[in-house]
Amino acid sequence: MLRQKSRIRKLFTSAVAALVLLTVNVDAGSEARESRIHNDQAIRVLFIGNSYTYFNNVPELLTKLAQYGNQGPIETRMVAPGGFRLEDHWEKGEALKALHDGKWDYVVLQDQSTLGMDFYLEGKLHVTSDEVFRPFAEKWSAEIIKQGATPIYYLTWARKATPEDQAALNYAYVSAARKTGSRIAPVGIAWGMARRDYPSIDLYYKDGSHPSTAGSYLAACTFYATIFHQNPVGLPSKITGTPVNLETEKAEPEKTAVLVDLPADQARALQTCAWQATEELAQHGGYLDVSPVAAPALPTLPTGIPFASPQPEGAWRGKLVLIPGAPADMLLKIGREGTSWKGHLELQFHSKNNTDESFDLEDLMVTATEIKFTDPKSVSDLKIHFRGLSPRTGELIGNADASLDRPVAPVRLLGTFQLHKTE
Repeated sequence: MLRQKSRIRKLFTSAVAALVLLTVNVDAGSEARESRIHNDQAIRVLFIGNSYTYFNNVPELLTKLAQYGNQGPIETRMVAPGGFRLEDHWEKGEALKALHDGKWDYVVLQDQSTLGMDFYLEGKLHVTSDEVFRPFAEKWSAEIIKQGATPIYYLTWARKATPEDQAALNYAYVSAARKTGSRIAPVGIAWGMARRDYPSIDLYYKDGSHPSTAGSYLAACTFYATIFHQNPVGLPSKITGTPVNLETEKAEPEKTAVLVDLPADQARALQTCAWQATEELAQHGGYLDVSPVAAPALPTLPTGIPFASPQPEGAWRGKLVLIPGAPADMLLKIGREGTSWKGHLELQFHSKNNTDESFDLEDLMVTATEIKFTDPKSVSDLKIHFRGLSPRTGELIGNADASLDRPVAPVRLLGTFQLHKTE
């Protein structure tokens, strides 16, 4: 009993200490901000990210909103090459140099949209793991706090085609922020509210990933609410400032352009979502309750019927849904030479990014109810493993699986094929 009480006392002491540390880290930026406002000094914010940051120049939008909202002067800097992960920023050095060269109040951290991993399910890119993201989020937070600034995680949004991925993004950013004592700008949460409550407002650029001007405006309003603890409702819906050249990925300070020009009702709707998301976070102590999310998976194949002569011999035609973009046309020819099975595979991708294929199968295996074979070097040098069965006479269905474990960006593709016998 005494040992149990001792353990409980130690756990309680550790929890209190962690809470105090968390409070100090989260409030550090607020104290710095109040001090600077009192002395009429600019709040300084460094943005470390990629195209989700530089599209429509989110830091500039925040600067203008702060001016219109009478929040005192604010200075921002952006280090945001397209596609960069926090790992890339850590290893390349420019962002670290920017952190060390300036006296920042806040440093915004934004990772690549799928957190550095490429996982495709039937051609759709998904967020599945924080394995690449978390170690460098922790390194960046520790270094930012060491420099006397407050880390703010730019919790991003799910892609247009995969809204279900928001849960995985929430888990990654919130759990890392809680562990490191960092703050969160809940842009993705506000994004989900806007998609639900105001579906007529298109938050996406034409690629279904990057933000439209409305999406960037929503992000800027969320940063405004996060940093200044003020409701952005009533701020201007038209903002003019420094544009970013999408080809060079650089701001053009010698130019001035309209960055955002929204109808007043749309702007108010987005401002409301930004504030509601920020308030919801605050009501939960700065962090939502989140849990790990399992990666999406293919449905389990049914039990196949036994292959009966002359099945599976012949030509099978249909579609392979695996590669991003349109489904590929698939032709599979199966035959015998004596007691051995022979096969030939043809794939037409209808894409300039992928070369059509036609080759003999070297490892075709046919059992009583299944066929297995591989495409040894298809898309991005990935070996595709095929497994199929016949759910009914004249039909062949199956799964395709390709993966590449590499340190830069792990890749996995899962897909399906459905073929019908033509001869």
